Amino acid sequence: MTQHYQHIMVALDGSKSAELALHKAIHVALRNQAQLFLVHVVDTRAIQSVTPFDSDVYKQLKIEAQKMLEEYVQQAQAAGLTEVHQVIEFGNPKTLLATDIPEEHKIDLIMVGATGLNAFERLLVGSSSEYILRHAKVDFLVVREQEDLF
Repeated sequence: MTQHYQHIMVALDGSKSAELALHKAIHVALRNQAQLFLVHVVDTRAIQSVTPFDSDVYKQLKIEAQKMLEEYVQQAQAAGLTEVHQVIEFGNPKTLLATDIPEEHKIDLIMVGATGLNAFERLLVGSSSEYILRHAKVDFLVVREQEDLF
């Protein structure tokens, strides 16, 4: 029996790897006639360690995330998807991507790029993909970088 997905979530951080995940997610959503959720999580732990609380910083980060996601929405719609949703959250990306956002939006497939952070950030923050793999209650697909993927 093949899985039919209805609510697909792709985590986006602006990296090349995340964009590859987006392209694959668009194709999977088209094949399944699914809704696509474009998700960006601003890691507030990283912000707090750099700057004291400043609402202007959060507003600017949200504006930048909205611009990025809007470009991705346009790509998805140009490919033929009609139900594309944007989700921007502030907090711990691991828990938000693994459980909170999927539960809230009834996600049945989570897709992420293989790498989004540089090696130093992975050392400090840890692998979000590994955390999602261990804690998500739905299918999880890590998109690897491949030449000529599409």
